[in-house]
Amino acid sequence: MTKIKLAITDDHEKFRKAIIRTIHLEEDIEVIIEAENGADLLEQLKIKTPDIVLMDIRMPVMNGVEATDEIKEHYPHLKVIAYSQYDLESNIIEMYAHGVKSFIGKEDEPEELFKAIRLVYDGGAYLTSRSAQIVQNYLKNVSIKKKCPYRLTELEKKLIKGISNGLTSTQLAEKIHKSHRTVEKYIAGIYKKFSVSNKVQLIKVVVEWDMKDW
Repeated sequence: MTKIKLAITDDHEKFRKAIIRTIHLEEDIEVIIEAENGADLLEQLKIKTPDIVLMDIRMPVMNGVEATDEIKEHYPHLKVIAYSQYDLESNIIEMYAHGVKSFIGKEDEPEELFKAIRLVYDGGAYLTSRSAQIVQNYLKNVSIKKKCPYRLTELEKKLIKGISNGLTSTQLAEKIHKSHRTVEKYIAGIYKKFSVSNKVQLIKVVVEWDMKDW
């Protein structure tokens, strides 16, 4: 039997251990990485290759949003399931805005977690009913968006939209038929224009813009 290889990233050791004990009962899932924050996870990814990362969101050193952006850039094949408490709706919304489409609440039953892991492994996305409602409310509330206050070239629009959709620099280069180095140069110019220094900061700026006509 091919087992689903899982990485668990959470700064609460007792919670990590509890999840690992629960997952150990499932024959088709095994935990190969146990990390206490995003930086710890990235170090372990250099020597181990999981299929899925179960990612807490609020962690010291490097949080789940930052770690997810690094994974998308350097390990685009790796799938991420975000998990947090439902009363922290901003966590769900922030991860969704960064391209994570699968979410499990820490209050959910283990069966829900197992279902999510298997579905995501098979190429799907998983939202519990509660997280789906939070996302729907978010999308409804941001349906009236502001116009971009800057004059942008068509190429800059394509790059910004691609970054917002979670594309890596390599994927962007393929999309616009330019070299990776050229794309990095364009992105650096965009950062300068918006006075930001990374993709996380850029996405926070553009999430309120109306990009439907881009």
